Amino acid sequence: MNILALETSTETLSVALCADGACRSRDEAGGARASQRLLPLCRELLAEAGLDLRNVGLIGMGAGPGAFTGLRTAASVAQGLAFGLDIAVAPVDTLLAQAETAFPSLQADGQALPAPITEAAPGGVVLVVNDARMGEVYWELAIAGASGWTALHGPAVHPPEQAVLHWTQALAALPEPGMAEPPLRACGNAWSEHAEALTTALASTVCPAPWADALRRAVAAAVSCTPSAAAVARLALRMHAAGQTVGPEQAQPIYVRDKVALTTAEREIVGGGAGRMPNAR
Repeated sequence: MNILALETSTETLSVALCADGACRSRDEAGGARASQRLLPLCRELLAEAGLDLRNVGLIGMGAGPGAFTGLRTAASVAQGLAFGLDIAVAPVDTLLAQAETAFPSLQADGQALPAPITEAAPGGVVLVVNDARMGEVYWELAIAGASGWTALHGPAVHPPEQAVLHWTQALAALPEPGMAEPPLRACGNAWSEHAEALTTALASTVCPAPWADALRRAVAAAVSCTPSAAAVARLALRMHAAGQTVGPEQAQPIYVRDKVALTTAEREIVGGGAGRMPNAR
């Protein structure tokens, strides 16, 4: 099956086409440019492969959480293409796609995959943390299994201090690993932006051994990355095999933050403004 994958949830625009045993991808600066560049990049990849849209059998969509505008861009393009082609959409959790970007859990279609940084063996736990702006982070905790990723704690948004508390609570609920080195890794794009707050919170938050040291080591060695469309395509393929795709009308973004505007009283506190929270995502 030929899969066209779209990922615009961060400041990076990523598009991938997995077809005929090869995965072609394009990554460039996104943000405000994503709505202008998304379809042209799709056409470029299709032309390279000698295909057109009629040869696409599934749309993989980075569904979020992430930047509101970026999520809506990917959703609208995915819906429009899928309606026109009468095909299904796989709305992929972008934080799981980020885990798959940094630590692929399965070589789903063999030669079509790029070489992984470090594979996630079954039982390996990955903490994904992205900058959510407004002093907060998006995060998710997932475990790699024989059939892919399973969320231990689904997508959430918190200030760094609260996020660290939730991480330690989620890890404390896991069985103690049967090895000296707990299989915990971290990835995402929030580590430099929130380094001070995260470091302070980690130093003052109690987490049971051996997860406490494992968490600190994972954060110290976190892989800085954004979700790739190639990873979205791999997860979309697994969703299709599991019967988890949806019709175009059901391809909706995953939002974990509801409030993106300040009240009148809040605007007065911060000195006025247009009402929208700064850098809302």
